[in-house]
Amino acid sequence: MLAGALPTGHPLFNDGPGRHHDLQTTAEMVREAGEFIGHTHFGVPSARVGIFYRFDLRAGDLTHWRVGRAPAQLDLELRVRPDKVVDDVPRVLDFLVAPRIDDVPCGSGSASLVFLAPVVHRSHRERSRAAVLAEAGREGPGRLPDAPVAPGDVGRGSPGNVLLHRPETPGHGRLSAEVRLPAAWSSGAAEGDPAPAHVLLEALRQTALLAAGHAYALKPAHSTLASLQVHFRGYAEPDLPMRCTAVWDRLGKDEEGRRTVPVGLSLVQAERAVLEATASVVEDL
Repeated sequence: MLAGALPTGHPLFNDGPGRHHDLQTTAEMVREAGEFIGHTHFGVPSARVGIFYRFDLRAGDLTHWRVGRAPAQLDLELRVRPDKVVDDVPRVLDFLVAPRIDDVPCGSGSASLVFLAPVVHRSHRERSRAAVLAEAGREGPGRLPDAPVAPGDVGRGSPGNVLLHRPETPGHGRLSAEVRLPAAWSSGAAEGDPAPAHVLLEALRQTALLAAGHAYALKPAHSTLASLQVHFRGYAEPDLPMRCTAVWDRLGKDEEGRRTVPVGLSLVQAERAVLEATASVVEDL
């Protein structure tokens, strides 16, 4: 069991209307716990790097994810299954996740972490960055001047937390935007590190809310992700251009009669998919 306080005034999470706790807070807790469990309970060498390659969370009753007056306590029950075991040391840990907020069950999820030896991780990073740089060179001129979307359109309050620029609607049921990572979002990361997972999840969240507002006029200030399923396919270079694309389905309603939109998402850098995801955006008035 892992316990922690959900942020209510964090500069990155819960910035904006402050109506709902962000799901990526849970994802970050699972990632940190997964690395710790691997190193302390399954004999994974401390030098090996734990990397998300799959994450799935369904919020369940959104009532429990609403921000209250007092700080909320998040507990995560994690059930762990080791996989790809060599010499009694797993290369992969699969987790079943049961979150509770203030001791009330609030959804379910799963996650998988792969642990890479330093030389393997470094080799993957070097090849990935070289490929992205080569493709970026073929794409022509660098970035255009900043043209961020309005913070309120992606459920944020501070312009410094807006990741999306120059949104386009290239076809019916489709929206695409350039993703730029503010320096504050990568603070604490070593030079040359890939973009952190929680930053990429925030890019998905902002794109999903922007798409739902564009497609069906869902109010971003009252909207949140009720589910998020992500497959991480590669590294993202924080200093190079990325685009996030959303494809939405028909507007529906959940069991409580709230408007909901299923959205497919992909984050692409240099013509390579960094991750692919599906999400459900719910307008919780």
